[in-house]
Amino acid sequence: MVEEVLRRQDRPISLNRLKALLPRQVMHRPLRLAIDHYRRLGCVTEGSKGVLWTLNADSRFWTAVEDWERR
Repeated sequence: MVEEVLRRQDRPISLNRLKALLPRQVMHRPLRLAIDHYRRLGCVTEGSKGVLWTLNADSRFWTAVEDWERR
């Protein structure tokens, strides 16, 4: 469910907005675990504006992202 909703978004969305868009109610902790799992797989990017599905298979891209300065 989480993946389907994130794939349809074209801009980052907050976790609260994501919870509202899901077809069933999800508690915060399991949602956070799902987001962290997708982030480790390289499918999701999370920032100050929210979560965005960003599946990119190019490893050079993700190496560059890890070097970006945190704000």
